[in-house]
Parts: sequence; structure tokens; C-alpha cells
Amino acid sequence: MLVHTFIVESATEAVGLIRNKLGPDAVVLNVRKLPAEGVSKLWKKPKLEVLAAVMPKPGQEAIESALNVADIAAPVQKIAPPPDAVDPLADLRREMSEIRAEVLRHRESGQGREPAVADLGHFTELAAESVLIEPFATKAVSYPGHWQIGPILEATGLQPRHALRVVERLCQDYGEAAPEALGEQLALASKVLKGEWLVPPSLSPSGTPETHVLIGPAGSGKTTALCKWLAQLVLVEGRSVAVFRLDGETANTGEFLSVHAEVLGVPVQRCLTPDWRSAAEIVFIDLPGISHTDGSSMNKLRDQLKGVRPAQVHLVLNAAYESPLLMAQIRGFASLQPNDWMATHLDEEPRWGKLWNGIMGTNCPLSWMGIGQNIPGMFQKADPVRILDRQFKR
Repeated sequence: MLVHTFIVESATEAVGLIRNKLGPDAVVLNVRKLPAEGVSKLWKKPKLEVLAAVMPKPGQEAIESALNVADIAAPVQKIAPPPDAVDPLADLRREMSEIRAEVLRHRESGQGREPAVADLGHFTELAAESVLIEPFATKAVSYPGHWQIGPILEATGLQPRHALRVVERLCQDYGEAAPEALGEQLALASKVLKGEWLVPPSLSPSGTPETHVLIGPAGSGKTTALCKWLAQLVLVEGRSVAVFRLDGETANTGEFLSVHAEVLGVPVQRCLTPDWRSAAEIVFIDLPGISHTDGSSMNKLRDQLKGVRPAQVHLVLNAAYESPLLMAQIRGFASLQPNDWMATHLDEEPRWGKLWNGIMGTNCPLSWMGIGQNIPGMFQKADPVRILDRQFKR
């Protein structure tokens, strides 16, 4: 048996050379990479050394099967085949055949198929208090009439189903023939969105101390929002404030809140006292962040809220998160019956239109907006005019 050596750039080139020189009955005996020498290895692709020979009964399929995996084959030492070898690649062909049969069997039975987006519901059901995250739209929405505002609303962060709702309302109120000026369409769309605005109710009876409880997931910016709020109440309004930094299922590690409150002269206590409601004109209760999918922590928080109500419970959320996750968090905390929600990290999110998803998709009003990490910094009551101005000007 005469063994031929081929130095080639790729498997395709090797197939051509072996066919031309040895004919269709040749088989591959060995394949290994030849690394480039010197500094040229930084930009040159390693070459392949292919050993081939004409055997008594080889199949052309053996050549192609071996060369198809040549680029990922580990370097091996060149070993001369034994004289009585009939086909050195017989074992490889047999293994490849078994693997191919196994793959086909799995495909036919449905095993091994990657789950579609809809299949994610099966996994979320396994978690206590889980909430299915809405998938992103997989196809374009068909908007009625001749309004151009639909895609613009989506570009500002509004989910397609809410953008469709706005356009349908525009067609209902102003007809399917939209104004020619895009600015006029934006003005009418803003009017429709303003009509969706929810006003947070005031739950504190006249003459009684206000009690505010901040809840939300970890990383939502609860501590920063509370510090900004304290700065406004103490430095600007001159109000009497007290803070209770309580533990939950996990420890409340917000030491920064205690440091900031000390600078403002606001007392911070680590547990509720018998007269905690009369500790100041305004009382804040800060609780550690939890995940809405953590059933144990949610149950603990639910019990804590029962003990401090009546109170205004504020759900603090990171508005820089994508809308599907943001909406999942709102729905996840809905069982705790928050009175409203706060949007933070708005300096990191230019698409302020996404705030309307939480307004139009729930019955929970947006109360406050936090912008930036500076304390004191921008912490303002939510206003539809401000949102719309930033939404369309950006």
C-alpha cells in the first residue's frame, strides 16, 4: 500500500487533490494540523497534513466524512497502518452511522427539539408565585387607518399591543384618515395617552401621620429613591421624618440609608417600636429587595405589610429594564396590593414611552420618577406632560 501525503489549506482542497491523484477509491489514513511557523502564526491559518492511500475496498464517503471534521480534529501523531488493515476508518464510519440514526430517531419522536417561546410557560409554572414574562413581538403589527404614529410609539418604548390600542382610539375619535402633518398626529396621540393616566390616591386621613413603605426587587434603586425623598422633605419642606429600616426574609443591608439619614438629622431605627406611628409627621419603612419569584420572601413580606397597614405601599422598579421583565415584576408584586409604583434609573433609559406600558397594562398608577444617582437629585412626582415631552422629543 502506497501512502500519499497532501499539504492543503482546507478539507475541500484535499478532497479535490485526492480525487485527481488517487481516484475515487482512495481513503484517508490520517489528518492533522500543521501550525504556522514563527510570527506568521498570528495571521495565517494552520495547514492540514492529509495521508491517503488506495485500499482494496474503500468508499468515497469515508474521505468526505473524515475531511468534514478535519478543522476540529485534535493533532495526532502519524502512525503507519498495519499491513493487514482493510479500512482504518471502519470504526469511524460505524460510529457516525449510529449517531446519525440516533439523531433521526430523536427528531421523529420530537425529542431534542428546542422549546419555542410559548413553551417557557412550563418552566415558569415550576417557580412559586411565578409570573410569565411576555415575549417580544415576533411580527409587525397591522395598524388600522392611515395613521403613521403606531411605529413611532413602538420606537419610544410602547409595547405593540398598547400602540395598537392608541391608534384604534385615534381612528375611533378622529377617523381613519389621519392628519397629513406628523406633528398633529403626535399631538392627538399625546391626548389619547393623557386620557390613560391614573392619578395616585391619597390614603392618609387628614391629621394623621403619613406612612410610606417601599418594596421592590433588589437593584431597583429603593435606597437611592428614599434618600432623595428624605432630602426633599427635610431640606426643602422642613417636615418631621422618621425611618424604620427593617429586615425581611433576608437582612436589610442598606447602611447608606442610615448614613444619609444621620446627615439629615432623621432618626433610623432597626425595629418597630410600640409608638412607631407617632415617631414623626411622616414615617418611612424600608424593607430589603426581593424577587417576585421567591415564594418564601413574598410570603414574609406579605405578613409584614399586614402589620403596618394602613400605609401607602410604593413598588420601586428599575425603568431601564426591558418592558417584558418590567411588566412581569409589576404583575409579580400585584398580590401585595401596592398603591402605586415608582420608576427609577430613568437617566439610563431614553425610551420613556415604556412607562406607559405599566400605566396602560395595569391599574397601578405611576407616582414618582427618579433620575440619576446623585443625592439630592432629580426625584419628581410623575407627570404625563413631562413623560410625553421627553418621549417624543427624544
